[in-house]
Amino acid sequence: MPNKSTKSVFPNFISQLSGYSKTDKERLLKAYYFAREHHHGQKRQSGEAYIIHPIAVVQILAGWGVDVETLLAGMLHDTIEDTSASRHQVALIFGESVASLVEGV
Repeated sequence: MPNKSTKSVFPNFISQLSGYSKTDKERLLKAYYFAREHHHGQKRQSGEAYIIHPIAVVQILAGWGVDVETLLAGMLHDTIEDTSASRHQVALIFGESVASLVEGV
């Protein structure tokens, strides 16, 4: 399970994003919880919770000012490949364009 700091830091990061609507931020938070749930128990080689990686990806992408669909794909990019999540699930919850981006990565 992600550590306490992971749980609190990323939602706080989302709330501080400028240039994204409230709806965009809500979608991104939903993607975070989806990814966190599906990556539960996975670890990086460093021993950290795996969710640290997609969080870092989103932080980099947000710094570049990309659109929200790219941020969503950044958060979800390993869910189809490395977890039990399916492309169909991602498409139903986050939209076909996000699922296509995730699948393409």
